[in-house]
Amino acid sequence: MRNEASIEQWNKLYEVTINIKKLEPWNYLWDIDIITIILPEYEEPFYCSVMGKNGQCFAISVYKGFEAIHGFFKVVDAKNIPPFQLMRYQDNLTCYFGDREELSSKELKVIKDLGLKFRGRNQWIYYRSFKPNYAPYMLDQDEVIELTYVFQNLFMSLKAMIENNLKINFEEGNSLYRMYDKEQDLWLNFEGPMQIPNRGSMTIVLEDELLIENIKKQKYLKNAVEFDTVFINSVVEDKKFERPIMPKLIVIADSKTGILLHYNVMLPEDDEIQQILDFFIDFILDKGRPKTIYVRDEYMQDLLSDLCKKINTKILISEELPSIDTFAESIIRQL
Repeated sequence: MRNEASIEQWNKLYEVTINIKKLEPWNYLWDIDIITIILPEYEEPFYCSVMGKNGQCFAISVYKGFEAIHGFFKVVDAKNIPPFQLMRYQDNLTCYFGDREELSSKELKVIKDLGLKFRGRNQWIYYRSFKPNYAPYMLDQDEVIELTYVFQNLFMSLKAMIENNLKINFEEGNSLYRMYDKEQDLWLNFEGPMQIPNRGSMTIVLEDELLIENIKKQKYLKNAVEFDTVFINSVVEDKKFERPIMPKLIVIADSKTGILLHYNVMLPEDDEIQQILDFFIDFILDKGRPKTIYVRDEYMQDLLSDLCKKINTKILISEELPSIDTFAESIIRQL
Protein backbone atom coordinates (compact mmCIF):
# COMPACT_ATOMS: atom_id res chain seq x y z
CA MET A 1 0.00 0.00 0.00
CA ARG A 2 1.30 3.41 -0.98
CA ASN A 3 1.85 5.91 1.84
CA GLU A 4 2.13 9.61 1.06
CA ALA A 5 4.74 11.79 2.76
CA SER A 6 3.58 14.26 5.39
CA ILE A 7 4.06 17.98 4.86
CA GLU A 8 6.77 17.90 7.54
CA GLN A 9 8.67 15.22 5.62
CA TRP A 10 8.37 17.18 2.38
CA ASN A 11 9.60 20.26 4.19
CA LYS A 12 12.83 18.52 5.26
CA LEU A 13 13.48 17.38 1.70
CA TYR A 14 12.84 20.80 0.18
CA GLU A 15 14.96 22.46 2.85
CA VAL A 16 18.08 20.43 2.07
CA THR A 17 17.43 20.63 -1.68
CA ILE A 18 17.32 24.43 -1.55
CA ASN A 19 20.65 24.37 0.28
CA ILE A 20 22.12 22.17 -2.45
CA LYS A 21 20.72 24.48 -5.12
CA LYS A 22 22.52 27.44 -3.56
CA LEU A 23 25.83 25.63 -4.14
CA GLU A 24 25.04 25.36 -7.88
CA PRO A 25 26.89 22.02 -8.16
CA TRP A 26 26.22 21.80 -11.92
CA ASN A 27 28.84 24.50 -12.37
CA TYR A 28 31.47 22.08 -11.07
CA LEU A 29 30.31 18.63 -12.17
CA TRP A 30 29.40 16.76 -15.33
CA ASP A 31 26.68 14.15 -15.13
CA ILE A 32 29.25 11.33 -15.24
CA ASP A 33 31.16 12.76 -12.26
CA ILE A 34 29.69 10.43 -9.67
CA ILE A 35 29.41 11.18 -5.96
CA THR A 36 29.29 8.04 -3.82
CA ILE A 37 27.36 8.21 -0.54
CA ILE A 38 27.93 5.27 1.82
CA LEU A 39 25.34 5.22 4.59
CA PRO A 40 25.79 2.86 7.56
CA GLU A 41 22.19 1.61 7.46
CA TYR A 42 22.45 0.36 3.87
CA GLU A 43 24.38 -2.56 2.38
CA GLU A 44 25.11 -0.82 -0.92
CA PRO A 45 26.09 2.79 -1.71
CA PHE A 46 23.99 5.55 -3.20
CA TYR A 47 25.41 7.12 -6.36
CA CYS A 48 24.59 10.72 -7.26
CA SER A 49 24.76 12.30 -10.70
CA VAL A 50 24.44 16.08 -11.10
CA MET A 51 23.11 17.40 -14.41
CA GLY A 52 23.04 20.90 -15.86
CA LYS A 53 26.60 21.82 -16.80
CA ASN A 54 25.54 22.01 -20.43
CA GLY A 55 22.90 24.58 -19.46
CA GLN A 56 19.89 22.42 -20.34
CA CYS A 57 18.36 19.94 -17.88
CA PHE A 58 19.19 20.86 -14.28
CA ALA A 59 18.70 17.84 -12.04
CA ILE A 60 20.23 15.46 -9.51
CA SER A 61 19.64 11.72 -9.85
CA VAL A 62 20.25 9.25 -7.04
CA TYR A 63 20.89 5.59 -7.84
CA LYS A 64 20.47 3.13 -4.99
CA GLY A 65 22.85 0.22 -5.18
CA PHE A 66 24.96 -1.55 -7.77
CA GLU A 67 22.18 -2.65 -10.12
CA ALA A 68 20.83 0.89 -10.40
CA ILE A 69 24.22 2.45 -11.19
CA HIS A 70 24.87 -0.26 -13.78
CA GLY A 71 21.67 0.94 -15.44
CA PHE A 72 22.99 4.52 -15.40
CA PHE A 73 26.18 3.56 -17.19
CA LYS A 74 24.22 1.44 -19.65
CA VAL A 75 22.30 4.58 -20.64
CA VAL A 76 25.52 6.62 -20.81
CA ASP A 77 27.31 4.07 -22.97
CA ALA A 78 24.38 3.19 -25.25
CA LYS A 79 24.95 4.37 -28.80
CA ASN A 80 22.21 2.73 -30.85
CA ILE A 81 19.38 1.91 -28.45
CA PRO A 82 16.27 4.00 -29.28
CA PRO A 83 15.80 6.69 -26.61
CA PHE A 84 12.44 5.43 -25.38
CA GLN A 85 13.74 1.90 -24.91
CA LEU A 86 16.36 3.23 -22.49
CA MET A 87 13.54 3.45 -19.93
CA ARG A 88 14.27 -0.17 -18.99
CA TYR A 89 17.53 0.91 -17.34
CA GLN A 90 16.06 3.80 -15.34
CA ASP A 91 15.92 3.07 -11.61
CA ASN A 92 16.47 6.23 -9.61
CA LEU A 93 15.05 9.14 -7.66
CA THR A 94 15.53 12.43 -9.48
CA CYS A 95 15.20 16.01 -8.30
CA TYR A 96 14.51 18.50 -11.08
CA PHE A 97 15.05 22.23 -11.16
CA GLY A 98 12.61 23.01 -13.92
CA ASP A 99 9.65 25.09 -15.04
CA ARG A 100 6.24 25.43 -13.44
CA GLU A 101 4.39 23.69 -16.28
CA GLU A 102 6.40 20.52 -15.69
CA LEU A 103 4.82 19.94 -12.28
CA SER A 104 1.64 18.00 -11.58
CA SER A 105 -1.22 19.51 -9.57
CA LYS A 106 -0.21 17.37 -6.57
CA GLU A 107 3.36 18.65 -6.72
CA LEU A 108 2.18 22.25 -6.98
CA LYS A 109 -0.03 21.71 -3.94
CA VAL A 110 2.93 20.48 -1.88
CA ILE A 111 4.88 23.62 -2.78
CA LYS A 112 1.89 25.81 -1.93
CA ASP A 113 1.32 24.04 1.40
CA LEU A 114 4.99 24.55 2.27
CA GLY A 115 4.67 28.26 1.57
CA LEU A 116 7.48 28.14 -0.98
CA LYS A 117 7.66 30.48 -3.95
CA PHE A 118 9.61 29.77 -7.13
CA ARG A 119 9.75 32.06 -10.14
CA GLY A 120 11.39 31.76 -13.52
CA ARG A 121 12.82 29.00 -15.67
CA ASN A 122 14.81 26.20 -14.04
CA GLN A 123 13.75 27.39 -10.58
CA TRP A 124 10.86 25.06 -9.71
CA ILE A 125 11.97 22.12 -7.57
CA TYR A 126 10.15 18.82 -7.95
CA TYR A 127 10.96 15.12 -7.66
CA ARG A 128 10.24 11.99 -9.67
CA SER A 129 10.65 8.31 -8.93
CA PHE A 130 11.79 6.14 -11.83
CA LYS A 131 11.20 2.40 -11.57
CA PRO A 132 11.29 -0.27 -14.29
CA ASN A 133 7.82 -0.99 -15.72
CA TYR A 134 6.28 2.09 -14.10
CA ALA A 135 5.76 5.64 -15.31
CA PRO A 136 7.82 8.36 -13.59
CA TYR A 137 5.80 9.42 -10.57
CA MET A 138 5.69 11.54 -7.44
CA LEU A 139 7.75 10.22 -4.52
CA ASP A 140 6.02 8.22 -1.79
CA GLN A 141 6.75 8.53 1.92
CA ASP A 142 9.64 6.07 2.05
CA GLU A 143 11.28 7.67 -0.98
CA VAL A 144 10.97 11.17 0.48
CA ILE A 145 12.59 10.06 3.74
CA GLU A 146 15.36 8.16 1.95
CA LEU A 147 16.13 10.95 -0.50
CA THR A 148 16.25 13.47 2.35
CA TYR A 149 18.87 11.37 4.13
CA VAL A 150 20.94 11.02 0.96
CA PHE A 151 20.64 14.72 0.10
CA GLN A 152 21.72 15.76 3.61
CA ASN A 153 24.95 13.86 3.04
CA LEU A 154 25.24 14.95 -0.58
CA PHE A 155 25.06 18.57 0.58
CA MET A 156 27.94 18.04 3.00
CA SER A 157 30.08 16.32 0.37
CA LEU A 158 29.39 19.05 -2.20
CA LYS A 159 30.18 21.70 0.39
CA ALA A 160 33.53 20.02 1.09
CA MET A 161 34.35 20.03 -2.62
CA ILE A 162 33.04 23.49 -3.55
CA GLU A 163 33.63 25.60 -0.43
CA ASN A 164 36.50 23.71 1.20
CA ASN A 165 38.27 23.05 -2.10
CA LEU A 166 38.44 19.26 -1.82
CA LYS A 167 40.04 18.20 -5.11
CA ILE A 168 38.54 15.24 -6.99
CA ASN A 169 40.08 13.96 -10.22
CA PHE A 170 36.93 12.66 -11.88
CA GLU A 171 38.66 12.44 -15.26
CA GLU A 172 40.92 9.70 -13.89
CA GLY A 173 37.92 7.62 -12.85
CA ASN A 174 37.75 8.78 -9.25
CA SER A 175 34.68 9.60 -7.19
CA LEU A 176 33.86 11.96 -4.34
CA TYR A 177 33.05 9.72 -1.37
CA ARG A 178 31.19 10.42 1.83
CA MET A 179 31.00 7.80 4.55
CA TYR A 180 30.80 7.41 8.30
CA ASP A 181 33.91 6.15 10.11
CA LYS A 182 32.84 4.30 13.26
CA GLU A 183 36.32 4.24 14.78
CA GLN A 184 36.74 8.00 14.53
CA ASP A 185 33.03 8.71 14.99
CA LEU A 186 33.28 11.10 12.05
CA TRP A 187 31.75 11.62 8.64
CA LEU A 188 34.52 11.68 6.05
CA ASN A 189 34.63 13.27 2.60
CA PHE A 190 37.45 12.06 0.39
CA GLU A 191 38.61 11.17 -3.11
CA GLY A 192 38.80 7.52 -4.12
CA PRO A 193 38.68 5.31 -7.19
CA MET A 194 35.20 4.64 -8.52
CA GLN A 195 34.43 1.10 -7.39
CA ILE A 196 31.43 -0.72 -8.81
CA PRO A 197 31.35 -4.54 -8.85
CA ASN A 198 30.95 -6.16 -12.23
CA ARG A 199 27.38 -6.77 -13.23
CA GLY A 200 26.21 -10.13 -11.95
CA SER A 201 24.86 -12.61 -14.48
CA MET A 202 21.75 -14.68 -13.91
CA THR A 203 21.65 -17.73 -16.15
CA ILE A 204 18.36 -19.62 -16.12
CA VAL A 205 18.94 -23.37 -16.41
CA LEU A 206 16.23 -25.43 -18.07
CA GLU A 207 16.35 -28.97 -16.66
CA ASP A 208 13.32 -30.51 -18.37
CA GLU A 209 15.12 -32.98 -20.65
CA LEU A 210 11.95 -34.10 -22.42
CA LEU A 211 11.06 -30.50 -23.25
CA ILE A 212 14.58 -29.82 -24.50
CA GLU A 213 14.47 -32.87 -26.77
CA ASN A 214 11.09 -31.78 -28.08
CA ILE A 215 12.45 -28.31 -28.83
CA LYS A 216 15.46 -29.78 -30.63
CA LYS A 217 13.11 -31.70 -32.92
CA GLN A 218 11.61 -28.48 -34.26
CA LYS A 219 12.69 -27.42 -37.73
CA TYR A 220 15.11 -24.53 -38.13
CA LEU A 221 13.70 -21.21 -39.26
CA LYS A 222 15.03 -19.78 -42.50
CA ASN A 223 16.00 -16.39 -41.06
CA ALA A 224 17.49 -15.09 -37.83
CA VAL A 225 15.11 -13.50 -35.34
CA GLU A 226 15.19 -10.53 -32.99
CA PHE A 227 13.93 -10.91 -29.43
CA ASP A 228 13.31 -8.08 -26.97
CA THR A 229 10.93 -6.45 -24.52
CA VAL A 230 9.77 -3.04 -25.70
CA PHE A 231 8.02 -0.08 -24.12
CA ILE A 232 5.32 1.48 -26.28
CA ASN A 233 5.03 4.95 -24.68
CA SER A 234 1.69 4.20 -23.08
CA VAL A 235 0.81 5.05 -19.48
CA VAL A 236 -2.00 3.11 -17.80
CA GLU A 237 -3.60 4.01 -14.49
CA ASP A 238 -5.02 0.98 -12.70
CA LYS A 239 -6.19 1.01 -9.08
CA LYS A 240 -4.54 -2.33 -8.37
CA PHE A 241 -1.14 -0.67 -8.88
CA GLU A 242 0.22 1.99 -6.55
CA ARG A 243 1.36 4.17 -9.44
CA PRO A 244 0.77 4.43 -13.21
CA ILE A 245 2.32 1.59 -15.16
CA MET A 246 4.04 1.43 -18.52
CA PRO A 247 3.07 -1.85 -20.17
CA LYS A 248 5.64 -3.48 -22.38
CA LEU A 249 5.58 -6.20 -24.98
CA ILE A 250 7.71 -9.28 -25.45
CA VAL A 251 8.38 -9.37 -29.16
CA ILE A 252 9.98 -11.73 -31.68
CA ALA A 253 10.45 -10.49 -35.24
CA ASP A 254 12.07 -11.81 -38.39
CA SER A 255 15.43 -10.07 -38.67
CA LYS A 256 15.45 -10.13 -42.48
CA THR A 257 11.84 -9.44 -43.49
CA GLY A 258 10.84 -7.29 -40.51
CA ILE A 259 7.69 -9.36 -40.00
CA LEU A 260 6.38 -9.55 -36.45
CA LEU A 261 6.28 -13.25 -35.55
CA HIS A 262 4.99 -13.31 -31.98
CA TYR A 263 4.24 -10.91 -29.13
CA ASN A 264 2.68 -10.77 -25.69
CA VAL A 265 1.85 -8.05 -23.15
CA MET A 266 3.74 -7.89 -19.85
CA LEU A 267 2.57 -6.17 -16.68
CA PRO A 268 4.57 -5.27 -13.54
CA GLU A 269 2.88 -8.07 -11.59
CA ASP A 270 4.10 -10.73 -14.02
CA ASP A 271 7.11 -12.92 -13.31
CA GLU A 272 9.24 -11.39 -16.05
CA ILE A 273 11.92 -14.06 -16.17
CA GLN A 274 9.47 -16.95 -16.33
CA GLN A 275 7.29 -15.18 -18.88
CA ILE A 276 10.24 -14.47 -21.17
CA LEU A 277 11.40 -18.08 -21.03
CA ASP A 278 7.90 -19.48 -21.56
CA PHE A 279 7.32 -17.06 -24.43
CA PHE A 280 10.49 -18.16 -26.21
CA ILE A 281 9.73 -21.86 -25.74
CA ASP A 282 6.13 -21.47 -26.94
CA PHE A 283 7.36 -19.62 -30.01
CA ILE A 284 9.81 -22.38 -30.93
CA LEU A 285 7.22 -25.12 -30.44
CA ASP A 286 4.76 -23.20 -32.62
CA LYS A 287 6.94 -21.60 -35.30
CA GLY A 288 10.29 -23.39 -35.27
CA ARG A 289 13.81 -23.07 -33.93
CA PRO A 290 15.94 -20.05 -34.91
CA LYS A 291 19.54 -20.66 -35.92
CA THR A 292 20.45 -17.19 -34.63
CA ILE A 293 18.70 -14.85 -32.22
CA TYR A 294 19.62 -11.20 -31.65
CA VAL A 295 18.92 -9.64 -28.25
CA ARG A 296 19.40 -6.08 -26.96
CA ASP A 297 21.62 -6.60 -23.95
CA GLU A 298 23.38 -8.92 -21.52
CA TYR A 299 20.26 -9.31 -19.36
CA MET A 300 18.29 -11.04 -22.10
CA GLN A 301 21.35 -12.98 -23.19
CA ASP A 302 21.78 -14.34 -19.66
CA LEU A 303 18.16 -15.48 -19.49
CA LEU A 304 18.28 -17.39 -22.77
CA SER A 305 21.91 -18.50 -23.03
CA ASP A 306 21.49 -21.92 -21.38
CA LEU A 307 18.49 -22.88 -23.48
CA CYS A 308 20.09 -21.56 -26.68
CA LYS A 309 23.23 -23.57 -26.00
CA LYS A 310 21.23 -26.77 -25.46
CA ILE A 311 19.24 -26.36 -28.68
CA ASN A 312 22.17 -25.16 -30.82
CA THR A 313 20.88 -21.63 -31.34
CA LYS A 314 23.44 -18.84 -31.55
CA ILE A 315 22.59 -15.81 -29.39
CA LEU A 316 24.15 -12.44 -30.18
CA ILE A 317 23.86 -8.98 -28.62
CA SER A 318 22.95 -6.01 -30.82
CA GLU A 319 21.81 -2.62 -29.52
CA GLU A 320 20.06 -2.13 -32.83
CA LEU A 321 17.14 -4.45 -33.51
CA PRO A 322 15.78 -2.88 -36.72
CA SER A 323 12.67 -5.04 -37.12
CA ILE A 324 11.54 -4.66 -33.51
CA ASP A 325 12.47 -0.97 -33.33
CA THR A 326 10.46 -0.22 -36.47
CA PHE A 327 7.48 -2.06 -34.99
CA ALA A 328 7.75 -0.19 -31.68
CA GLU A 329 8.08 3.18 -33.40
CA SER A 330 4.97 2.51 -35.49
CA ILE A 331 2.96 1.82 -32.33
CA ILE A 332 4.32 4.92 -30.58
CA ARG A 333 3.33 7.10 -33.56
CA GLN A 334 -0.24 5.80 -33.35
CA LEU A 335 -0.66 6.57 -29.64
